[in-house]
Amino acid sequence: MRPRKRAAASLKETLGAAALAVSVAACATTPSQDIARARQHLDAYRAQCTARYGYDPDASSGLGPHVLGAGEREWRECVYQGVEKYLIPNTQTPEAYRKAIAEDRAMTASIAGGKITRAQRRARVQELLEEIDRIESANMAKTVLEKKAVDRVMREEMQRQLDSTRRSMIQPLAR
Repeated sequence: MRPRKRAAASLKETLGAAALAVSVAACATTPSQDIARARQHLDAYRAQCTARYGYDPDASSGLGPHVLGAGEREWRECVYQGVEKYLIPNTQTPEAYRKAIAEDRAMTASIAGGKITRAQRRARVQELLEEIDRIESANMAKTVLEKKAVDRVMREEMQRQLDSTRRSMIQPLAR
């Protein structure tokens, strides 16, 4: 192959690799998109748990402070399974979710044992959810920084390859 054709082929390969890298990056989902989608799936799963076990936490205000609703434990176990199925595989910090599940189980047992009230559990669950949101936000910020660094390195490498290809195309002309 003549030098000029070889250089043109090299340029095409470089541009092809660059186009592929750009299209892959554009199609990739971000962790926040994954978590948002997982939360939507969990909401639907939670509704299935409510239908299956007949317990609705939003309609349990008539229960006493130390009373579990009919089907409540089963409903909660069902929701935990949904968290394991949808959220944990899509997070960088599964331990935060597992910690929340463990605490919720313990608090539910404590309600049944008369040690804490439903309101206390509700307040602590809210704190845990806020903590998870902070963790997910930090994960997203970290991922954005990492993606920017990868993009910068890719651009530098593509520029290096283009410069090299251009030089190899110009050198035969200079002879």
